[in-house]
Amino acid sequence: MVTDAPPHVASSAELARGLLSRIDELTDDLVERIRTGDHAYAETTALTEEQLRVSVFENVDAILHQLATGSRGRLDAASNAGRLKAAQGVPLAALLHAYRLAGRAIWDQLVLDAGPEPPEWLPRVASDLWTFIDEFSSAAAEAYGLASAERAGRDAQSRALLLNSLLSGEGSSAARHVDVLRLLRLPDTGAFVVAVAEVSAPGVEPLARVEERLRRHAVHSVWLVELDAQVGLLSLGSAKSYEIARQVLVDLAAARVGVSRQFATPDGARAALREAKLAIRCSAPGSVEVNSYGESPVPLLVAHSPEAGRLIARSVFGAVLELQDDEAASLLETLSTWFECGGSATDAARRLHFHRNTIHYRLRRIEQLTGRNCADPKAAAELYCALAAMQLVGERSGESGSAVRNLDRKLSAGA
Repeated sequence: MVTDAPPHVASSAELARGLLSRIDELTDDLVERIRTGDHAYAETTALTEEQLRVSVFENVDAILHQLATGSRGRLDAASNAGRLKAAQGVPLAALLHAYRLAGRAIWDQLVLDAGPEPPEWLPRVASDLWTFIDEFSSAAAEAYGLASAERAGRDAQSRALLLNSLLSGEGSSAARHVDVLRLLRLPDTGAFVVAVAEVSAPGVEPLARVEERLRRHAVHSVWLVELDAQVGLLSLGSAKSYEIARQVLVDLAAARVGVSRQFATPDGARAALREAKLAIRCSAPGSVEVNSYGESPVPLLVAHSPEAGRLIARSVFGAVLELQDDEAASLLETLSTWFECGGSATDAARRLHFHRNTIHYRLRRIEQLTGRNCADPKAAAELYCALAAMQLVGERSGESGSAVRNLDRKLSAGA
């Protein structure tokens, strides 16, 4: 407890000046209250006793000077306290609790100093004191928030650099890769996958809050957002983790997403990144779909060899693409639906809301134009591969123009 007050005080300013003369003792008392009254301060090892004492002293000094002079706006001490506590990892709630303890400690001493018969102006001192405490708390909280945001930004940048070092294969040492995993707070055992999601618009994460959602299912991951993609390294802790993670990606996807095969050691991340990017190209541009590497063999072949896909599409559908756009689109849409329905004209007619004879007519028209019979497995395979090549460059229903050169241009853009 602070030493006894002067025998008589005539004003609130004199009361505050009296406490200022004993500020060292008041500071020591308040530091003890904070240390014993809040476990966050008691348990932290980053914040030293001297740092806490200096911070308390500066804030108490500023508050008492404002009480003594009636001035306002001396909030540097509060801002400094907010930045310090953020840097040292002291919770914001503990910081604000310390200000409440300070207000209570100052008020208790003011009441004692005022004597057994408190003057009529003492309630106004209480109002001023708690107004200052609120202002200091707000300034400290604002500085704490800004410092925390800056720290999070630095942490995110550091994590992105570490993840990039794995994905790019920098540092050939396997031990170094394990160290990077530990710095990223990822387990260094078990299986991993790389996932890549297209960024459809600048600044938009196609997998919003994905790390948090995965963590709820005990799947640890780290992500970075580049100019055109959101890239993640996922650690799979159990046999079920892959399917769980994939379902989370399906639920969150707002664009095309590719997922690599599983790999056992971090040095496989570079190859897995390439697989995930190829898996993206197994879906049509503009679609919202999650594709795992290897689950769609024909699209994967086209993704691996876009030039071959370009040649197949030009060779098989050149005559179709010479038609008017509407006719070419209707023929290719019918063919695509027929394949999706397992070669059933009845099911294709039902899905397209056409008569079954219309489906047969369009299929025969395709056969005439391409020289390939849909009933011949080899010819049907060529039609399917050519159609897949067109779909993967955004031409699902033949929106390619009436000339082969338009097909070339669009396929090249997709490749």
